[in-house]
Amino acid sequence: MLSDMSRPQKVIVITSSVPGEGKSSVAANMAFALSQLQRVLLIDADLRRPTLARNFDFPVGTPGLANLISGTAKVEDCIQTVDSQLDMLTAGAVPPNPLELLASPRFAKFLERVKDRYDHILIDSPPTQAVSDAVLMATYSDSVIYVIKSESTSISMAQKGVGQLLQGGASIVGVVLNQVDVKKAAKKGEYSGYYDHYGYSEAK
Repeated sequence: MLSDMSRPQKVIVITSSVPGEGKSSVAANMAFALSQLQRVLLIDADLRRPTLARNFDFPVGTPGLANLISGTAKVEDCIQTVDSQLDMLTAGAVPPNPLELLASPRFAKFLERVKDRYDHILIDSPPTQAVSDAVLMATYSDSVIYVIKSESTSISMAQKGVGQLLQGGASIVGVVLNQVDVKKAAKKGEYSGYYDHYGYSEAK
């Protein structure tokens, strides 16, 4: 939130290079953290491999983003309340044409409408190396957070993904190094000083 005080970080896209790096978990945790202070909407825009509805135990068939854009459901039926200041828009019915739906003017209009209702809108986007959806999502956002799985994602793949977003005009405000093995890293001397200083390491 402090990365650029000159403009509000209203719409934030969370993406990664490939599936399985934990971007959906990062998006959900970030949404809960921000909702402690302000009103937040979390959107599952990964229409190919949605996970948020399942993770939050929403019933199968719960209408979501795909239904909203295609016009088969109303906004009030698609937005679900998770907490007092946190709402969620699940992916909904998995469509045969995800990119076409996300590129629809209806999605852009929806985002403009809900900006007045929420302080932050977090979008869980598909990975950059799987499809081009993330680059499109970035055009709707104020900022992008890139998730990288520790000791899994190659440097070249991460650089390629970040490069694609930057070429598309995305504002990348940070990178999350996810699923770090702290004990293994401490043995290598990579993070031991930081964790010892702040009391995260086990007392000796």
